[in-house]
Amino acid sequence: MGRSRSNVLGLAVAILSLWGIGGCGSTKAGPPLFPGKVNLTPNNNLSVELGATFGFSASAQTSSGTNLAVTITYSSSDTSVLNVAPNGFACAGHWDVNFTTCTPGGTGVAQVTASALGASSVPTWVFVHPPVDNIIVTGVLLNNVPVQEPCLSQSQSMTVEAHAFSQGTDVTASVGPFTWSAQNQAVVTLTPLVNTAYNFATNQATATAVTPGMTQIYATASGVSSSSFQQPQYKNSLNVTSPVLDFFETCPIQTITLELGATASQQTSQTSFATSKGTSQNATAVVTDIMGNTSLPNTNNGVVLTKIPLTWTGTQPGVVTPTGTCLQSCTISTPSPGSGSVTASCSPPSCNVGFPFVPQSLSTPAALNTCTNFFKGLFPVGFSCQQLIPAPVYATVLPTPPPLPAVIGNGAISGLVTGLPSAPSVLATSTGCAQQTPTNCTTSIYSFTTGKGNPGPENPLPASPNSLLFDPAGDKAFMGSNFGALLINPANFGTTNNPYTGLNTVTGKVLTTSNNGTAAVFSDTLHSPNQVYIVNSSGAGSVSASALNITQAVTAAFSPDGMKTFIAGDGGSSLYIFSPLQALQGPGLQGPGSNPQLTLSGAANAIAFSPNNAFAYVAESSNGTTSANLTAFNTCDNQIAIDGSAPATVALPANPLFMRVLPGLHLEGHDSSGIPIPDGVHVLVLDATGFDVLTSNISPPSPGTLCPQLLTFKPAQRVELGQGLLQPVNFFTSADDSQLYVVAAGHASILVYDFGVGSVTSGIELAGNATPVSADMSVDAGTIAIAGSDGLLHEVSTGLGGSDQVQLSFPNLPNYLNPFCTFGSCTLNLMAVRP
Repeated sequence: MGRSRSNVLGLAVAILSLWGIGGCGSTKAGPPLFPGKVNLTPNNNLSVELGATFGFSASAQTSSGTNLAVTITYSSSDTSVLNVAPNGFACAGHWDVNFTTCTPGGTGVAQVTASALGASSVPTWVFVHPPVDNIIVTGVLLNNVPVQEPCLSQSQSMTVEAHAFSQGTDVTASVGPFTWSAQNQAVVTLTPLVNTAYNFATNQATATAVTPGMTQIYATASGVSSSSFQQPQYKNSLNVTSPVLDFFETCPIQTITLELGATASQQTSQTSFATSKGTSQNATAVVTDIMGNTSLPNTNNGVVLTKIPLTWTGTQPGVVTPTGTCLQSCTISTPSPGSGSVTASCSPPSCNVGFPFVPQSLSTPAALNTCTNFFKGLFPVGFSCQQLIPAPVYATVLPTPPPLPAVIGNGAISGLVTGLPSAPSVLATSTGCAQQTPTNCTTSIYSFTTGKGNPGPENPLPASPNSLLFDPAGDKAFMGSNFGALLINPANFGTTNNPYTGLNTVTGKVLTTSNNGTAAVFSDTLHSPNQVYIVNSSGAGSVSASALNITQAVTAAFSPDGMKTFIAGDGGSSLYIFSPLQALQGPGLQGPGSNPQLTLSGAANAIAFSPNNAFAYVAESSNGTTSANLTAFNTCDNQIAIDGSAPATVALPANPLFMRVLPGLHLEGHDSSGIPIPDGVHVLVLDATGFDVLTSNISPPSPGTLCPQLLTFKPAQRVELGQGLLQPVNFFTSADDSQLYVVAAGHASILVYDFGVGSVTSGIELAGNATPVSADMSVDAGTIAIAGSDGLLHEVSTGLGGSDQVQLSFPNLPNYLNPFCTFGSCTLNLMAVRP
């Protein structure tokens, strides 16, 4: 090293002499080219095993950034641990004389520095250690800091610590800094604790709770990652040791309550409004975690939950819909007259993260009981370690202490929007070619607004349809086909843009679409084996499909938050539940998806969800020994809901044909026995002679349970239509839920039932004595569009007692005799009204 320094000094003197000679000439001398800095790579701290070899490189630059071609010298601060060859190649030990063989030396830490012409780089710390074969991460108990178990509320933090082992020996001190990561990064922020004397991270980090949910925390060093995390254990005043908890958790959300207004003062319980089209309403969600911390401000410097990523949804996006980016508050817009509900949920995977994972330490009843017994005296009344397992949480009402009357609510904000109805947009086509290949028979579709009085030009389809369904927002339509299903963008008709997007190899009938319009369910009962396809389409035009081996699927529904899809398969006798977060659930499945409760007592023909997403209603027919019924299932755990202490099942007097869940508006009226209809969640179930009104209340949450909400059904109330046996095509309600419209095959009029009067008060006659083939209603409830037996589209207004105002015909296609398809027997029988 001494000789190297003298050579450098000699070179420097020579350079200075040359610059001095140059200064005597006519050319002005430039600034001396000494290094302003030396850059060493890698410049981060390294952790290497004994005997490892690896390379350093360096460069010298002037202070202005000009690269210099000068000799670089590398040095190690502790050559008993690390040696560096002249070319920068390092040995975690000792080099031989030729710098080709590395012999392991001692363990410890050394600084490597690169130098040139008197300038030195920032040193790189190199930690040399035995081979690491195991790393464990644990929480740390700190003096004078409260124990943070079993979860941390948002913004609270704990210290975590990593230890590295080599064949059972703790080698943490020689391993150096650890790299920290989390399985679910949204749940926790990890900030390494830095050794200020040396300015590098230690084996500790601060874990700060962020988004409610569960995660594992990992530490990595020398290419090895930890495989487990454990919260700190301690003894309570009874000398009982806390249970082993093998997870980190930001305390899950336990309850959500909604109110109108922006402040969330909880001084009012207003959850319904009436307004005119085009106005907006402010809605706020109050969230509470399982430790009792809320989003409400407090004066004791306690935790205030903020920016909880709730999922806001609307039952009728075309009428009342959440707008913008909503977290704990949301603006509700009202684009159209009608009625609907808006709710908020803490839905995985963005909230209560980790569902459906159950950690080993909470996976048995005995483990849950041990955990609950230790912690229950420290936390809110009713605390249970079952609450630590992440699950979706849906909005509900606040409990009211006696003697105050219980609040009736459905966990949603309901709105009635007034205004003049507008002419709806319609897609109309025919299923006449559905059973024939496109080479033998092709079909066209018409896209038009009813107010124009003509259907406009025909639009040939790539394949013939067997079903057609708009998404709830009305932006797109899904078309089922035996020869290739389609996604239709009606806005592209009449433009140079293709209105059709093929859905890969998907075939079958479309059963339902998701609330946000990005997904749909198709059932193929024609090909063998039968399949159910869950199709996902993004705004970028990409399409993917998941194929499920479900036979004879007849109906389906997405939970409004999009987390789950309920599907009635096996001809309706079995309920299957699909979620991208867990294995397919259903009766008779192999593995964790098997769920005997999903065997239905009779064939289901309708599925719908409560306004707050928490319950799925399944309408089932009689099987000969068991009566027809309506059963409610918990969305959170796929089990039959509990009504008091019994399953939430209500018997029906006849096989259900259609079902509709109403927004949470007051239903003024009575049943056929004169009994008033109480407030609550109203489910209408239509059969061949009348309908049943099933009213339920969604209870305040019950602490200590995975699915905290209960459903209380009141006795079913019967309404007879008095028209004999009907073959309903569809049925609808008025915007204010005061009237019911029943469209039945073979009846040349639409039956109008008035809840206030308690009977059928009139019928809306179809022109030409036509009878309905199919029917759909505009989102503002102002128009019922009917495909008639006469091949015409009847535009029926529901205003002023109702009237068949327009009968729209469809011209024949050029060179052919039939209006909807070539070489087939086709008439108008398939249509969809844009929401």
